Amino acid sequence: MLGLARAMKRHGGLFEGLISLDNLWHAWRAFQRGKRHRPSVCAFERGVDRRLAELHRALAERRYRPQGYRLMLIQEPKRRLIAAAGVRDRVVHHAVHRVLSPLLDPGLIDTTYACLEGRGSHRAVLAFLQGLQRYRFVLTLDIRHYFLSIDQGILLDLMARRLKERPLLDLLGRIAASGDGLYRHPGVPELLGLERGFPAPGVGLPIGNLTSQWWGNHYLSGLDHCIKRELKVPYYLRYMDDLALFGESRNALLRQRDAIGQWLQTERRLRLKRPQAQPRATLGRFGYLGQRVSRGGIAPTRKALARLSARAAAQVRSGSMDTLERSLAASRGVVLGPFCQADLTERGGLSYPRKLG
Repeated sequence: MLGLARAMKRHGGLFEGLISLDNLWHAWRAFQRGKRHRPSVCAFERGVDRRLAELHRALAERRYRPQGYRLMLIQEPKRRLIAAAGVRDRVVHHAVHRVLSPLLDPGLIDTTYACLEGRGSHRAVLAFLQGLQRYRFVLTLDIRHYFLSIDQGILLDLMARRLKERPLLDLLGRIAASGDGLYRHPGVPELLGLERGFPAPGVGLPIGNLTSQWWGNHYLSGLDHCIKRELKVPYYLRYMDDLALFGESRNALLRQRDAIGQWLQTERRLRLKRPQAQPRATLGRFGYLGQRVSRGGIAPTRKALARLSARAAAQVRSGSMDTLERSLAASRGVVLGPFCQADLTERGGLSYPRKLG
């Protein structure tokens, strides 16, 4: 952390760099990738130079305010309400991420996998497999209504420990608060099964923003370091709010579970979804991030295959063959899951499966 703080001191003018036309242009190109045929993206692109110049002036003069969200309900893999920001705001999210992630991400542990370049869910599944093959017991935990329970004040305090520029912190605060009240709209709590009055004002991040995903990873970084350094869990990994702890003692894992629950309530005002979750022997089969994982290897779950089949059928009916081809290419890892049985080498590392022709 000391090295990161020193690096921050050497990189002054973060806000000016973030709102620069050069950074906004690269943020626009990063956002645009794979979305060029969407009507809203096409409309923004028609006057992109003028729009980015206007956005730069609004940010420089501190007049920028996030606009509204378009809400979408998805049912799989579980019911969630996605808040889709407009193109202008999503360019700002990418601009924030481009400047801040290289400075803040090095403080994350090596075994957190969400929203990080070069990691992702496939790497997390392989790490989970490695834990099953090395240890006797595993304890999986997750957090109740994670994104809707993130305290914006605590989040901004965490950012302020590392970022000192007031205009930058004000911008981050406006982005974090942009979804305040979104999940308290009439009918939304009933739709999602939320308690009355939840989330409270100043609590929750809109699900769908790049910044929300990135912040969601950093919000639990302190827990990661506590688990590794203080609780001394032998092997631990996290994918957003999905935690997996491995060890040789069932009782030790139970003590660590209780310590984690206490830390979450005290430090982040969060609660475990299953505070009495029990360790399991690693000889069994586990559902993890859409895959079935056992010591013998990895295979897709029935639900994952059913979703892939339904999506492909819908695209065939609509005649979207280009979309179907891209979807099948993206799902190649799921389809080939039964054949991708990554094993441990004699040295104890993972041997990644050779690509199949």
